[in-house]
Amino acid sequence: MLQRGAAPAPGFRALRSGGLGVALLAAGVIFAQLSPLRFEGGSRFPLAGYAAAFLWIFGAGLLCSFLLPPFARLARGWGARVAPVQVALGHLRAPSGRHRLAAAALLCAIGMTAGMAILVASFEQTMQGWIKRTLQADLYLSSSGSQSAGSQNRISGPAARALAAHPAVARAGMIVTYPISLYGIPTVLSGADLADAATRPDLPWLREPADDAVFDPARNAELALVSESFTERFRVGAGDALTIPTPSGPQTVTIAGVFADYGNERGSILIDRPHLRAWFDEDAVTSVSLYVKPGVDPDTLRADLTNAHPGLSVFTNATLRAEVLRIFRQTFSITYALEVIGVVVAMTGLALTLASVLLDRRDELTTLRALGFRRREIALAASIEGLAVSACAVLGGLALSGALGWLLIYVINKQSFGWTLAYALPIGQLAALAFAVLLTGWVVSYAVGLWGADLPADREE
Repeated sequence: MLQRGAAPAPGFRALRSGGLGVALLAAGVIFAQLSPLRFEGGSRFPLAGYAAAFLWIFGAGLLCSFLLPPFARLARGWGARVAPVQVALGHLRAPSGRHRLAAAALLCAIGMTAGMAILVASFEQTMQGWIKRTLQADLYLSSSGSQSAGSQNRISGPAARALAAHPAVARAGMIVTYPISLYGIPTVLSGADLADAATRPDLPWLREPADDAVFDPARNAELALVSESFTERFRVGAGDALTIPTPSGPQTVTIAGVFADYGNERGSILIDRPHLRAWFDEDAVTSVSLYVKPGVDPDTLRADLTNAHPGLSVFTNATLRAEVLRIFRQTFSITYALEVIGVVVAMTGLALTLASVLLDRRDELTTLRALGFRRREIALAASIEGLAVSACAVLGGLALSGALGWLLIYVINKQSFGWTLAYALPIGQLAALAFAVLLTGWVVSYAVGLWGADLPADREE
């Protein structure tokens, strides 16, 4: 489409079909309902979800070009007495294939950029809510060598009990985790004091237990809680039975409830800790959480515990929350660079489109100069043409981003990791993106217009 002499060409007939665009969007809706590919080891790949994203981007790109003629007719009334506006919009009432290509490319960049921004904002909002509900203790302690849920570095039973008996501690919570293989698929088996959970009404339940038996050590020997990612990975739910391999032999438990957990995509099984201690014949724990007594400064207690137990890592609540969010933001930092690259590439395409169009309009430019158009007015006409293409791409791209955000959150992310996120629209970020694209499109187009205004009428190739 960028070759010389093709400026008036409308492009392939199929790529100018509104019916094809609608059909692609409808096909994407169907693909979004399909299940992911499943492999040995429990891993999943949302192939149909990615196909749906491609179909929506392609279909929206085709339909975006249909915004150009009505936009040109609508804007014509605003600049009826401004000659550069009339010249610019006159070319968009019957857009060429180049205009369609530039609008589709820019829409693709904006849609994917904004869609990823919606995913990141939704993930961050969900994480903040989960952290607020989950991390409520004042201090968190683990072995200095413990780096993950599957780590074998633990705190000995006597040391954990000594920490819980500290004069400044009101109560303590203890968790122990073991990496296991369930039905040939790796996962995590955890033990915690479930009786403490019964006193907290704000736990992140996805399927709350039907009764309080799971929180009673006298009645929960054959009951378990599992994370949402576990249910997706093993395709089970509340009421299903699990046979867990342990050193004391296989143990059968029934799933009593499902909770949200965004720290382990392999999924986890949660058992009351006394039963897990009996199964593994071990009283060591993976981590200890301490709730301090009123009037005790957590930072002061942290310093005391660090000096008394140099082999432990001790975090205050505020420090641990900040560290979790820092790691989260660092994980997604690369996406911002990718977003900028996508928009820059699309803007380069817009500049190339206008440059090639002006090259083929050299005779028209000569006529405009003969009619009294100054260099700045020709550049203004080109900038309005580029701004109109950018505006249509922004409108279509933001609409597309809402659909892509939904697809990323409820289909691709859900099928890949088994996590349900809350949908969040970063209005400020999307508005800033739209403004930046429109401003950049206008500046780039104006610069190309200044260059095109100096083109001679005849030029040898």
